Amino acid sequence: MTQLETHPWNYYAPQGSKILFVGTFPPARQRWNYDFFYPNKANFFWRILAAISYKKLQYDAGPLAVEERKALLQQLHIAITDMGQQIERSNNSSLDENIAVTKYMDILWILKQHPGICKIVFTSSSGPVSAAKWFIQYLRQNDLQHRFPSGSKPLHTEVVLNGKCIRLAIVSSPSPRAANRYPFDSLVKMYASEIEAV
Repeated sequence: MTQLETHPWNYYAPQGSKILFVGTFPPARQRWNYDFFYPNKANFFWRILAAISYKKLQYDAGPLAVEERKALLQQLHIAITDMGQQIERSNNSSLDENIAVTKYMDILWILKQHPGICKIVFTSSSGPVSAAKWFIQYLRQNDLQHRFPSGSKPLHTEVVLNGKCIRLAIVSSPSPRAANRYPFDSLVKMYASEIEAV
């Protein structure tokens, strides 16, 4: 059984955004704790950003959790989106391998709207479904070619988009299944190095 889903938030970019973090697509709705990106509190993403900001998350659910997370993005000059704008989900599963993209998020348009963004960080790259792989396919749809280097994360490269050189990075996924391969402090250090290098 599959169901068609459209991204609930598209993207969020506070004024002064310099980095765009890109995932795949939100998990199935029954796994949401709040109505915003990375809505499953088991995911490490917001804990990582809070640690980089030397803050402790106070809220795990509801509107106050959303406002707290938006404040982290504003402090760190981070915009956020996913590569899937519309997907088909199988069996109401939150696993990336059970979603198929039907429409990509328009990253080029987001960059035009926010010209201060000079770096894109992808939070998944392994398996047939990932933010990085979907980005490459999105570029092909726009008659652009690119390949990421192989190796251990973080991976770095550059691409010219809208006539501007944009730095690209792939970090380890913050999902519990993937993040458990790294000590939490190592994830914080990896993400911090990408944010602080801008």
